[in-house]
Amino acid sequence: MPDYHRTLRNVLITALLTVIAAGSTKSAQPALIEQTLGAIRDCMARSPAPWPEEWRQEYVDTICHAISLQKDTTRYNERLGILRRGFELYWQDLNKSIERSVFEVHRAQIRWYTENLMDAKLLSEDERQKLRNQYKNLWEHAAMYYHPKLVPRL
Repeated sequence: MPDYHRTLRNVLITALLTVIAAGSTKSAQPALIEQTLGAIRDCMARSPAPWPEEWRQEYVDTICHAISLQKDTTRYNERLGILRRGFELYWQDLNKSIERSVFEVHRAQIRWYTENLMDAKLLSEDERQKLRNQYKNLWEHAAMYYHPKLVPRL
């Protein structure tokens, strides 16, 4: 009987810790969402579009809505990090016109991008390393083919 109680206690403690860990991850999500949206707002302020303030807020609200729909997705924090880091490059190349129709197109594009990012299958570290190795092998093969003197022979 003591082993049964000990096992039951361990199972309950493990379940409780799992619930607590899941709760702490969910409670950290609003802060991470705010960090991401703050970084997006900062980027927009550094290179402002000629849009009225209401349009800028609509744009940020669109992103917020798209990321909030996928809160239960795996690797959510990593996806927000990708959005946060990638937004600046995206924003720099955006043709920011004052026309409402062009703005609507940009808003639809960022919604599509964000929804797809939040739903996409992310590669594991092993899969990324495999792609890096394939790229390295292709690069070495191309260098050897086009410039054999540049690649040392083993």
